[in-house]
Amino acid sequence: MIRTILLLLTAMSAHAVEIIAHRGFSARAPENTLGAFNLAWENGTDACELDVYLTADGKTAVIHDKDTKRTAGVTLDVATSKQAELTVLDAGSWKGKEWANEKIPTLEQALATLPKGKQRFFIEVKCGAEIVPELKRILEPMKDRAEQLVIIAFNHDAAAESKKAMPWVKVYRLAAGKTKDKKPTDLTQLIADTKTDKLDGLDLGSTDFPWDDAMVKQIRDAGFGLYVWTVNKPTDVQRFAKLGVDGITTDDPVMVRDALAKP
Repeated sequence: MIRTILLLLTAMSAHAVEIIAHRGFSARAPENTLGAFNLAWENGTDACELDVYLTADGKTAVIHDKDTKRTAGVTLDVATSKQAELTVLDAGSWKGKEWANEKIPTLEQALATLPKGKQRFFIEVKCGAEIVPELKRILEPMKDRAEQLVIIAFNHDAAAESKKAMPWVKVYRLAAGKTKDKKPTDLTQLIADTKTDKLDGLDLGSTDFPWDDAMVKQIRDAGFGLYVWTVNKPTDVQRFAKLGVDGITTDDPVMVRDALAKP
């Protein structure tokens, strides 16, 4: 009887932590492709994260890097290339021959994979606020599915302008534990800035921040949601779940689900 209760409590706890597939199921499929997103949905992830840039012709490309060299094998600068030049590239072969037909998708194509229901997309803006009008154009027709959409961004202006333009979408500020000059991120200032911008919370790196109960309380006391990226070890999954984060971003959503299910 006691064991049954413990298993039920564990299952409830696991369900309470949102599992977010980083760039889709990127442990098994080429990141930021329709194949990676569909594989994640098929394996029961709660959400997928993707990266999006604005192209030279004012459209979108779902890709993490500033150029296409790493994932497409040829070098095009995303911001100075047209959408059509990017979406014809092979973005799958680097992961394996079976993925050779995967292309760099548009944001519309990626969002089209989102199942009806409660699963979500975390849309990471990789450029600045210049993308916001196009982002709004694409997301506005999905307003009735607002609970399935989240915008995240490191760029202050991108996050703030997204929230102003689309107050019906949750927007979280991304931050690493150290700044570009290797100094510790000032969490108190980050919280203050996030509150000023009327954002919904923080999405923080798993390393360098002083992750403990006091840190989580400080963020919760501000009324914020709290997510963590990128977590790929079962012991870390269990640690962050115990701290009470809302969601965990990972390259392997199946691993996270299994780790959360363990007593």
